[in-house]
Amino acid sequence: MGVTISSKRYSCDMGYSGFNRFRQVVADKVNNEFADHYKELASIDVIMLGGEKRKEYFEKYDAKTIEFVNSNVITAEVANFLYQSDCTGKIDRKQAKEIYELIKDCDDNIIFGYTGRKDCAKMYDMKNIFSDRTKVEWC
Repeated sequence: MGVTISSKRYSCDMGYSGFNRFRQVVADKVNNEFADHYKELASIDVIMLGGEKRKEYFEKYDAKTIEFVNSNVITAEVANFLYQSDCTGKIDRKQAKEIYELIKDCDDNIIFGYTGRKDCAKMYDMKNIFSDRTKVEWC
């Protein structure tokens, strides 16, 4: 099981952890404060929260995210990409273009896909997908 991410002309496969690493790169490109905020979601302390503590944590987390959007630290379009389900999602051309602008100067050889495969997904592939001037979908 994994994620296939695609535009009209390009697609690539990766595991959920690779997709999460890609989205963390996008968050890192927004700014350091937002990147740290986004990185919290992968913390074992957050993952293990349950019940009322989980509810309280995410109320505060979501309020902080909205604060970042309202203060123009991150656009709603990029936030929408970062916070959609990793199992299935889609973004439109405008959102894809904004993400491409964040990643366009990244090293093409950053690996997100299955390293044992000849077609291992890399940043180069992600740039192709997000610069294809079409919607981007994943499942």
